[in-house]
Amino acid sequence: MWSQAGTFPDRAVTMVVPYPAGGSLDTVGRPLTQMFEQETGQSLILENVGGAGGLIAAAKVVQAKPDGNTLLLASNGQVTIAPLMYKDMAYDPQTDLLPIAHLVDQTAVLYASTKSPYRTFDDVAKAAQSGSGRLQFASSGTGSISHLAQELLAQQMGVQFTHVPYRGAAPALQDVAGGQVPLLFTFVGSAKAMTASGMVRPLAVAAAERLPALPDVPTFAELGYPGVQASVWIGLMAPKGTAPDRIERLATVFNHLLQQPGFKKLMTDNNMEVKGGSVAQFTTMMAEDGKRWADLAKAVNLAAN
Repeated sequence: MWSQAGTFPDRAVTMVVPYPAGGSLDTVGRPLTQMFEQETGQSLILENVGGAGGLIAAAKVVQAKPDGNTLLLASNGQVTIAPLMYKDMAYDPQTDLLPIAHLVDQTAVLYASTKSPYRTFDDVAKAAQSGSGRLQFASSGTGSISHLAQELLAQQMGVQFTHVPYRGAAPALQDVAGGQVPLLFTFVGSAKAMTASGMVRPLAVAAAERLPALPDVPTFAELGYPGVQASVWIGLMAPKGTAPDRIERLATVFNHLLQQPGFKKLMTDNNMEVKGGSVAQFTTMMAEDGKRWADLAKAVNLAAN
């Protein structure tokens, strides 16, 4: 076993972010760096490692020394969704990564281009069920939450949509705003500028309750589709073999940071819900998330290879 929790961390800790700089995971990770140093006296260094939907970063962490000094700022993409898409992966999320803390959630919202005829979700539902042709939905990529949310909605409605995948949320939003594709599931923060400029409008929220940022936008549950719930979770994980005392020490530190008023306000301002909780609760949440998407993946043949 590595050093006792009372003396850990005793040097800088690296948090590997599985996407290029500037994304939503950076929004979570960057404010934690200063807070971590104030809490522990040690630096928390963010290292952005993009590529392969975050799988390269996850593999890097899996191969790191399991001493608690290299962590993964993980999301569904690398942990619960990737195994459903790829048969040959460099790591097994269930055995090669250990959960530490569930940090935040970000809920998917259905947006429509204001150049489209869809002013409400009822307009979308009528068009989808008319049989006059498949509606096109943009996404930030195959297997992304924006893709899975549309597949979930199609399944719940008993219809089919035409999936138009992009390389990321930004180009997908740009084409929806331009009217090239009418619909897209994305996040409030991502669509904030285009919503303010009147280029896209939110139609429905994929959550059990309305979002504070969109108090006038109904949930899919209110619209008769309670099964349409989709969000990105973001959390911390460590390589297998990391000592339990270090896992618990990190969980304690980050759960304390999550409760700081400044951090909570920043996350709220970015339309993210602060979570926290025990390692066991995080583990249970991931298992439930994995089952939800596994059931859907079988239904829509999500596997990429």
